[in-house]
Amino acid sequence: MRIIIMRFPKIDPSLSGLICLMAERLGYDIEGFVSFDKDEKLTSINGYPVYEMMQIYDLSWDVAVYAYDEEDFETIRPRLIRLQMGRDDQFKNIQWLLQQTMIKKYEDFNDPAIQATIKYWKTHEISVFNQHIKAPDTLDKVYFDEACDLPYINFKTVDGESRRMYFPNDYTFQIVKDQKFVPNILWEQHPTSPHLYTKGKHKINPGDIVIDAGVCEGNFALRYVDICSKMYLFEPEEKWQEPLRQTFKDYLDKVEIIPKFLSDKTDDKNITIDDVLPDFHGENIFLKMDIEGFEPLALRGAKKILTSNKVKASVCTYHKADDLVRVKGIFQNYGYKISTSAGYMVFIYDSDIFKTADFRKGVLYAEN
Repeated sequence: MRIIIMRFPKIDPSLSGLICLMAERLGYDIEGFVSFDKDEKLTSINGYPVYEMMQIYDLSWDVAVYAYDEEDFETIRPRLIRLQMGRDDQFKNIQWLLQQTMIKKYEDFNDPAIQATIKYWKTHEISVFNQHIKAPDTLDKVYFDEACDLPYINFKTVDGESRRMYFPNDYTFQIVKDQKFVPNILWEQHPTSPHLYTKGKHKINPGDIVIDAGVCEGNFALRYVDICSKMYLFEPEEKWQEPLRQTFKDYLDKVEIIPKFLSDKTDDKNITIDDVLPDFHGENIFLKMDIEGFEPLALRGAKKILTSNKVKASVCTYHKADDLVRVKGIFQNYGYKISTSAGYMVFIYDSDIFKTADFRKGVLYAEN
C-alpha cells in the first residue's frame, strides 16, 4: 500500500515522525508528505520528500493519512473530496494507522475478547470501547438554578430518588432544538463496559465509607450518597468545586470535598489519602479511583487505609500502558484478591498509544 501523509499548520513535528514509524512498521510504502502549510520550510521529513499541496494530483497513492485531531479531520475531509483530491475512503486519520497496527499485532492472539474486537474492526472504526458499549442513547434535560447561577440535571440515585447534579456554566452541553441536554451520564457504566466500577458482590453496601477519587460531576458518588455513612470526594479542578458543593449541599454531615491532587505526598497542591482520612481501623470502605494515570502514585499514599480496613477497590488501569502491572503489584503486596473488568479498552487519548498499540484492562477490582 502506498500512502502520503498530509501535513497541516500547527502539527507537532514529532507526530509526523511517529506516523512514518507506524507506516514503516506496517510495511507501507510512503510516497512522502503533502504540506498544506503555505509557509512550509521543510523539504524532507524522516528522509521522505515534502510536496506542495497542489502536487497531490501528480502523486501515486492509495491512502492519505491526516496528522491532526479528529474534529479537524472531519471538517477538512469533505473539502478535500470537493477538490477531487481523492475519494472519501482514501482519507484516513492517525487512529486508522493505530487500528491497522493493532490488527497486525494481535491477529494471532488466542484471546476471544481481542479477536471479537478485531472482527468488529472489519466494519467499524477504532474507538475507546469498540464493540462493548454503544454511544449514549438517552439525554437528560438541562435546567437552570437561578439561586446559585448554575445549570443542573435531575439524576437518579441507586434507590431511585431524584437529585440535582450541577455543572459549570461553561460546560459543553448537547443542543437539540435550542434546548440543552447531557448525554446519558452513566453510559460508561453499562453492564458490558470494561469501564464498569461495580459488579455482582463488588459494590457499595449500606453503611460503607466511600472514597471517590476523580469525581468530576459526581455521578458515582451521587448514586450512593444516601446509603453510605461517609464520603470523601477528591476533585482538584477548580471549575467543579462550586457545582459539587451545590450537588452535595444537603449532605454536609457526610460528604467532604477535597480540592487537591491525590499523590504519595502532601504539599500545597497534593495530598495523600492517609493524611485526609481519620485513622480508621476495621471499617468497610469502597475506593473508586479514576485519576488520569496517577492511580499508582495515589495508592502509595493510602497504605494505612488499605492495610487497616476491609476495602473493596475499583481502580482504573487504562490511562497508561503499565498501569495494570503497577496497580496490581501494590494490591498484591497488601494481600488483596485481584480481578479485572471484562473486555478491553483502547485508550486513543493517550499519546503513547501510537507507540505501544496495546489493549488495556479498564478497571482492576481488589478486595482483602
